[in-house]
Amino acid sequence: MNKEIEIKVKEIVNYIQNTKEYKNYLKAKELLDQDEELKSIIKNIKKYQQDIVKKNAKKDELEEKIDECLEKLHFSPLYNEYEMFQNEVNNMLTIFENKINKYFKDVFN
Repeated sequence: MNKEIEIKVKEIVNYIQNTKEYKNYLKAKELLDQDEELKSIIKNIKKYQQDIVKKNAKKDELEEKIDECLEKLHFSPLYNEYEMFQNEVNNMLTIFENKINKYFKDVFN
């Protein structure tokens, strides 16, 4: 039975990987990964967020730096496109999850 489930899950994953939305996301992610400036901004945001969690610096000061970085990101057409495609893929995954949950609920309740 586990093998059958694994085969069906692979079919769903394969379907998702062949969608236009997923392919667009991968293409945008690849371009984003090649942009050193955007990668640096994202890296800085993650560092500031970690510093807030570790409380190594003043929270307000770090949040201000994060906001400045986010503003730079949102002026980037490449980042905006990446974010849009990422949201499309996440929405698609949510739809799959909801349909599967509903199916199980309908079958077993």
